[in-house]
Amino acid sequence: MNLHFKPVISLFCAAFVAFAAMAESQPEQLIKEMKAKYAPDTRVAVWKVEAKNQNGVVELVGETDNAEAKEELLKNFKKAGLTYSDKIAVLPSEEIGNDKWAVVTISVACLRCDPRNGAELASQALMGTPLKVLDKVSDFYRVQTPDNYIGYMTPGSFELMTDKEFSAWKASKRYIVTAYQSTLFANPNGDESNVVSDLVLGDILEYKSVKGDFVELSMADGRSGYARVKDVAEFSQWAKQDFNFELIRKTAFRMMGTPYLWGGTSVKAIDCSGFVKTSYFANGIILQRDASQQALTGLKYECKDWAEKAQPGDLIFIGNKNGRVTHVAMYLNDGKFIHSSGRVKLNSMNPKDDNFIDYTYLSMSRINGEMGTKGIVRVRDHAWYF
Repeated sequence: MNLHFKPVISLFCAAFVAFAAMAESQPEQLIKEMKAKYAPDTRVAVWKVEAKNQNGVVELVGETDNAEAKEELLKNFKKAGLTYSDKIAVLPSEEIGNDKWAVVTISVACLRCDPRNGAELASQALMGTPLKVLDKVSDFYRVQTPDNYIGYMTPGSFELMTDKEFSAWKASKRYIVTAYQSTLFANPNGDESNVVSDLVLGDILEYKSVKGDFVELSMADGRSGYARVKDVAEFSQWAKQDFNFELIRKTAFRMMGTPYLWGGTSVKAIDCSGFVKTSYFANGIILQRDASQQALTGLKYECKDWAEKAQPGDLIFIGNKNGRVTHVAMYLNDGKFIHSSGRVKLNSMNPKDDNFIDYTYLSMSRINGEMGTKGIVRVRDHAWYF
């Protein structure tokens, strides 16, 4: 080979490789754009799509829970002149048939990150919580909770429902547990040796009848029993309540000393974001699941302004010096706050207080007055409950 041509050939080859790389990356770039637009947070949306080159044809494989996102992706491929084959599944999966809904049937159900019993606990759902069923993986179902959180749950934790059955459940008369903890007895006599189920704050059951000091209630799987009238409230009336910080505060303080549990969202054991979520749910308000998600909601302001701006019930977001949110607490007054860290306890952001804790305080957010904004919804306004 003529050595004078070697640099030119090398340059041409490099340019060709670079061009080929650009051509190959275009499908991936289009996929990434759709993920950024429709599923930036994979905790609440499904977008697992990839492109495979099959003899010059781009094979699109994977899954999403957003049909609109898939359609837009395919349109963008056509605009770009890319030849493709579509193998993207849209959830809910056809394999689950007509059972696209479910209602939790145990006092506290576990939501796992992966479809196995030893997987990390992602979150929990209380009895009577409505679930959207996405698909079935092995012995687990992938479900979505009313705050849009997605995880895997065992079938013994809920009752599957068709659209018709789910509509009937939403239209039924229900009661919600307002006691910190309670019991569903087999008979209307409070006999603790004959129990159907334990109950915790926030559990929801269908009404059957009243017998003296007891109300007969049933779970979505048909099991029924008797709870003390003083421990429950009629659900639709309960859901009409307006913002009431005193109730939120009371609920939070009832959990004082409750042990910390990563992924916990009940009064049995609870993590930091689950703690504020549970406190607010007692007031009929659904917050986002994780602290980093909650930090994006409400009326935000800087922590340094707490003395002038903070109001009881505001959320305090704590993290590292890079600005990553890792913890959340609920503001009380005079710099004091309540949170779950090891256990539910009190601390202060005021350096003058004895229980001051030197966290990296990132921001604060007000929930009161922000109902209906992103990530903050009343139970009464949520289409899965009514």
